[in-house]
Amino acid sequence: MTILEALNWANEELKTSGIDSSMLDAQVLLAHLLQQKKAWLFSHFNDELSSEEQERFTSMIARRKSHEPVAYLIGSKPFYGRSFIVTPSVLIPRPATESMIEEVLRLTQETDKEHTLICDIGTGSGAIAVTLQLETGLPVIATDLSKEALDIAKQNAQILEAKEINFRHGDLLDPIVALFESIKTSNDPNVSSVYPFKHLIVCANLPYLSDSQMLTLDPDVRFEPVSALEAGPDGLGAYYHLFRQLAKHRKLFPRSISVLIEIDPTQKQKAVDLITHNFPTSSPTVIQDLQGLDRLILVKT
Repeated sequence: MTILEALNWANEELKTSGIDSSMLDAQVLLAHLLQQKKAWLFSHFNDELSSEEQERFTSMIARRKSHEPVAYLIGSKPFYGRSFIVTPSVLIPRPATESMIEEVLRLTQETDKEHTLICDIGTGSGAIAVTLQLETGLPVIATDLSKEALDIAKQNAQILEAKEINFRHGDLLDPIVALFESIKTSNDPNVSSVYPFKHLIVCANLPYLSDSQMLTLDPDVRFEPVSALEAGPDGLGAYYHLFRQLAKHRKLFPRSISVLIEIDPTQKQKAVDLITHNFPTSSPTVIQDLQGLDRLILVKT
């Protein structure tokens, strides 16, 4: 079987399973298998695949026919110009989330960088934390309740050489609270010297799908960890918890905090309401993504 024959066969197989990007997926999977760039395939259409390569490609196509995401099959996903390791333990980074990166970069242009700390809550693959550390040069603390996710995030940080990231295991803000409490009560000058942060930027792309949305998920998305997708009846359970934590411990943190969350566009008003419930004097700003959808909410406290 030649490369062209393999691609045409895979294209037809995937089409029958309702895969809209059938030919593109076939090309990406075969290029990955052969450890070549996708463009290389087009100049080697007549090359013969070995029997082992045919067998492996057949297996990959069978998995893709069951709607296992391409990112999991090849073990990586691009985000903001970099490639990140992904496994079924972490959510696959989405292009829409790159809007969060752009907004944080804008925020850091308006702040004193020497006294700014970034926190990525629910870091998953570490795509946000690693990208922000590399793009801004600022220190980042990344938290996640999943130890498996933290392992993947640490691998990505190491491979991409994002050295100023402190990974901490725990529920949302809990690890950050513990850190600031230890700094505040420490008599060690080496510890207290890191306290002069005046601005805290909190990024949170937490699970935000509602129970009803989970029932109508795209087949590909069903392979991703439920804990990274679902957040109760209205999809805002994780954000309710986050803002309650923040309000409870507000005096512990720097005097200026910017919180940036990602939401489903249908949640805009409810999300704004839960924020103002915890911070009545705040004025949340809704920010659209590149598709013009209400995707982010920024609040300064």
